[in-house]
Amino acid sequence: MLAAIALTASAHRASAAVTASAAHQKAVHTWRHKARFRRNQARHLARRLGVHYRPRRAEIHMNRIVRLQRLTRHYRLRGNHFRRIIRQRFPHLMCIHHYEGSWSAYNPAGYYGGFQMDASFMQHWGADKLRKYHGRDARYWSAADQLAVASRAVAHIGYSPWPNTGAMCGV
Repeated sequence: MLAAIALTASAHRASAAVTASAAHQKAVHTWRHKARFRRNQARHLARRLGVHYRPRRAEIHMNRIVRLQRLTRHYRLRGNHFRRIIRQRFPHLMCIHHYEGSWSAYNPAGYYGGFQMDASFMQHWGADKLRKYHGRDARYWSAADQLAVASRAVAHIGYSPWPNTGAMCGV
């Protein structure tokens, strides 16, 4: 009788351990998904700004929930940082674009696109876009790519490439 009770108790502990392990694996899977979502979201927002943010996929190798939560929080904070910059910068850039011309604008003086970029500006701030579009000027770039290049320039030199339209837009 005593042996039967001991056997039942050990079986109960074993099934509880399996249940706890399954619950842990489910939680790990959930937090990996959350981390992957936040990482991809931060990468997308960085790409809109013209920032090269490429974090590695660390969540695939993690099994500890606390570390996955910390990683998810890090990606969320990076995404919030990029989102805050977009909210500050893009309204001014769209105002400048409003006065500069259409996204496919061409000026015979050598200015192209929605921000009237000259060749040296495109080479310096948009070299990756020139490679992407096989050397074609900004009038052939997508509006998102033109915004990303202008945003990258604003981050480093401010709105000085557009002194007149910047003044009209209050920057």
